[in-house]
Amino acid sequence: MKRSLAILGLVGAGIVPAAADIPVIDKTNYAVARDTAEKTGKILDTNKEILTTVEETLKAVTGDRGNEAGSLKDLAIGNGFSVSSMPGFDQLLKGGAADFGSLDSKVVQAATVFINGLQLVKSLSGKEGSSLSSDKSYEELMKTVMGVSALITGSQQAVESRRSALETAGGEIGKAEDIKGSIDQNTQLQIQTGLTLNEMIGVLNGGVQSLHAENQRKLTDMSNTKKALRYE
Repeated sequence: MKRSLAILGLVGAGIVPAAADIPVIDKTNYAVARDTAEKTGKILDTNKEILTTVEETLKAVTGDRGNEAGSLKDLAIGNGFSVSSMPGFDQLLKGGAADFGSLDSKVVQAATVFINGLQLVKSLSGKEGSSLSSDKSYEELMKTVMGVSALITGSQQAVESRRSALETAGGEIGKAEDIKGSIDQNTQLQIQTGLTLNEMIGVLNGGVQSLHAENQRKLTDMSNTKKALRYE
């Protein structure tokens, strides 16, 4: 009876004993925490996607793509004729015989047949090892004719093989797996373009040498004519 009265007294005084170990859920904080967790998860997923994209991009712009660009490396010269493989015109005659060095056998054969068909004499005076200006001029002109003949034959051969190579390469354009492959293909094409231009320069140089030999012959003829008409 006394205990009941004491409890009633506490209640009347506004004092209520708290119940121990009873969890209290704050619905507002819970909703905020849940929303934060969901957003954090989405951010982590986005970061994973970004990382994957970065790795794929890095892979696409780095590394060796020689297998894709390698097929383009023989466009300009390949295994055929190259102007750089020709010896200098001044080296084409050795001991009175034509010597084309390591030039392609087909080119050598064509040039030799052409020269032999002209049935040229070895010297204008008929003397071997002559030091006469007319003989020297004739010899230089003969070397030039031999060189230009080989140059024309070889260049024509190279044009045909280059055309075939370019047509084959055209079928490879656009098939690169990624941007690095395309970049390497484009770089190789630029290199081959430079080599092709260098071949053109070599051919033009042969033409200039031909004109030089012709001018040299004319100059020699003028000089010899002057000598012949000189009164002594």
